[in-house]
Amino acid sequence: MPGKYVLAVDAGSSGCRSLIIDLKGNLVSSAYQEWFYDVTPPEVAPMGKEFNPGKFWDIICRLIRESIKKADISPVDIIAVSSASQRQGVVFLDKKGHELYAAPNTDLRALMEGFAIDGEFGDEVYRITGHKPSLLFTPARLKWFQANYPRIYEKITTALSIGDWITYRLSGERVAEVSCVADLGLVDIHEVKWSDTLGERLQLSREVCPMIVTAGTRVGWITSEAVRKTGLSAGTVVVAGGADTQCGLLGMGVKDKGEVGIVVGWSGAIQMVTTRPVIDPKGRLWSGCHALPRRWILESNAQECGGAYRWLKGLLFSASDKHEDIYGLMDSLAQEAPPGAGGMLAFIGPAVMDMSRLKLSLGGFIFPVTPSITAVERKHFVRAALENLAFAFKANCAQLEEVSRQKVKEVSIGGGLAQSRCLVKILSDILAMPVTCFESPQVTAWGAAMCAAVGSGVYPDLKRAMVAMRPKSRVIEPDAQSGQEYAPHYERWLTTVGWLQDLYEKIG
Repeated sequence: MPGKYVLAVDAGSSGCRSLIIDLKGNLVSSAYQEWFYDVTPPEVAPMGKEFNPGKFWDIICRLIRESIKKADISPVDIIAVSSASQRQGVVFLDKKGHELYAAPNTDLRALMEGFAIDGEFGDEVYRITGHKPSLLFTPARLKWFQANYPRIYEKITTALSIGDWITYRLSGERVAEVSCVADLGLVDIHEVKWSDTLGERLQLSREVCPMIVTAGTRVGWITSEAVRKTGLSAGTVVVAGGADTQCGLLGMGVKDKGEVGIVVGWSGAIQMVTTRPVIDPKGRLWSGCHALPRRWILESNAQECGGAYRWLKGLLFSASDKHEDIYGLMDSLAQEAPPGAGGMLAFIGPAVMDMSRLKLSLGGFIFPVTPSITAVERKHFVRAALENLAFAFKANCAQLEEVSRQKVKEVSIGGGLAQSRCLVKILSDILAMPVTCFESPQVTAWGAAMCAAVGSGVYPDLKRAMVAMRPKSRVIEPDAQSGQEYAPHYERWLTTVGWLQDLYEKIG
């Protein structure tokens, strides 16, 4: 179908992007805007976060129109649209389809309800859903409304991930894509369906979970109202996308057992593909559904990554700095510092996942003193921060191997921070294996675009679309000598992580 395109909406934690891609996987245009969760009801501040669904929908529609304008194509040439979104973010609808509640993954209002669920049913919920602690997931938020706003609770008929909510807004159809609904904590990941046991234990109505579909399923066609708002043409096919990290796996071509995909944006999701659900007996990791049928993922998340690196950028560079590309400058500075960053270690966010131990620990930078002797410079801080990322990725990969009982076969990395050549080289060296990285940071949107292409009938399935539309990549080979140099630095980092946790418990 020459001259035809698909459109992907990527609703992330810090902003939204509309991206138009042709059917061979070439980027045509992109539009982006940051967004903020500026709705914090007084009764849930500061833990609770919400967003105005009308305002966010306006942003999404504006970005779609902008991307069409930038592409300089006719809307009729866009044959399908799909979406991906941050995980754990959820929207509650009433019977008529009005939004009763819309919140991101950072809404922690259901802290006590989550603790109550885990105190009574925690092990069973974890075995069914593959996720803990419950305070992060939809059942606890439903229980919060039941306890605090029963009148609103009685009106809730559907819970949708943000991506599935976008599908609803575009098509008027309520569906739950597999990877999205699994990461809401609403289904049995073993059977990939609603769990009656979960519903009974938590007193949840099964109607709250709509019909479950796989990524790439044609849901319907765009509504006349969405045509008016977005500028898309009548007859545009609306297709189920997936959770952001799982769409990132699609975009990177990560599909076979033992392959690992790292999607590093605000957080750093390290996901291993499995052919069956794998539950960590120690409760540290998450298990969920891949966007592909008959595939699951085991996840060891490095937690805050992009946010921590952005914080460092703001600390080291002033707003008046006139350098066009601060992140590029940071990468150049890091490459000037030696492996080990002159003895400096960073602990500013990226860490080893352990959902059984939700405790704070101390962090920051540790380096030999005094600075006047060790000559600490900005380059050492940046290098240490990138090594912090790579060390955390390696440690989380080790956990994946331990729990899955299989070796990591291949590693691919995508997302904003994957644009750092220095980071990818460090990672390849400390893993002692090749790492595939991608020229575009938008691997998640690419995965959603692949879903759109399948739903429109261009490709028969996602595996074919993954081959035909895969974005450009390069393979970074490890350097054996650098790997040997990193070995003692990595061990020092691991030892210090444990020491900082113990120190916090003693003085915190």
